[in-house]
Order: sequence, then structure tokens, then C-alpha cells
Amino acid sequence: MKKLILAAFCLGIGGLVFSACEKDDICGADEPTTPNFLIEFYSFDDQGIPKNELVEAFVAGREKDLVKSKGNKLLIPLRLDQPESTWILKSIKRVQNQTDTLYDTLTFKYKINTRYLNKACGYVSTFSLSQDGTSPSLNGNTEQTSGNWIKYYTTETNEIQNSEKAHFKIYY
Repeated sequence: MKKLILAAFCLGIGGLVFSACEKDDICGADEPTTPNFLIEFYSFDDQGIPKNELVEAFVAGREKDLVKSKGNKLLIPLRLDQPESTWILKSIKRVQNQTDTLYDTLTFKYKINTRYLNKACGYVSTFSLSQDGTSPSLNGNTEQTSGNWIKYYTTETNEIQNSEKAHFKIYY
């Protein structure tokens, strides 16, 4: 009899413990995430032709943490702890037995828009590029549209809400 009462008591306590558990929260694949900044590269001479040459990007002082282009696209993260990000873009051209490496620096200023999604996904941020003439700057100059290897650039959108469409195009 004591064993039966003890077993019932254990089952009752176990039922209470397991009924208090919450099911796991999992952030679904279709939930929005903080987007990366998408840059596409095109030929300066024929601006409809994508350039698929390798372009590498890094933050100053962090040359070992390279982000490499895939095809004519380069996805770079924008900083969440500051309202601006500076990236150094490196173009490597090999002609016969000679290698030319050229650098240009792009600085983007923006407003960070953060919102709470849910318990599973947490927070998501989007970005609004500054439209006051200070962003972007090429090699420290907001008036300049050509650099060491970049011949021209265009801002496609000021609202960075996903990583599917180009935000910025570079022609070289």
C-alpha cells in the first residue's frame, strides 16, 4: 500500500513538473532577420553587364576577416553599435604575369531601426541610409563618385530591409 501511495505521489509530482514546461520556441526560416548590405558590381563601359571579378572587403585593422564577392554580389554587414560602417574594398586584377591591387574605402551613415519580433527570434534591425549628403563617402569624400578602381557608384535604395535586392551598385 505504501508503495502504491509513493508511486501515485511520484507520478503526481512528475506530471506537475512536466506540465509546467513550455514547448521550445524556434525562430522560423521565414521570419525576417537583420539584413546585410548588398553591393552589385557592373562594367563601367557597358553598365548592363555584371562584373564577376573577385572583390574583397574588410574593416580597417581587420584585414584577415575578408568578405569575398560571389559572382557580381558582395554582402557586407552594417554595424549595429554605431550609426556608420566603413569598409575597404580591394580589387585584384591579374594581367599576364602582373597583379594590380587597388583599394577604395566606402563609409555609410545610417539610422538603425530595431524592433522586437518575438521570444524565439528576438530583435531585428533595419537601416535607413542618411540622405543629408554625408552618405556614402568614397575615400573620405562625399562629393567624389570615382576612386582608385571604382569609376562610378549609385545608391539603389536608402532603406535596407532585406538582402535580396541590390542596395548599392559599383561600376568599374
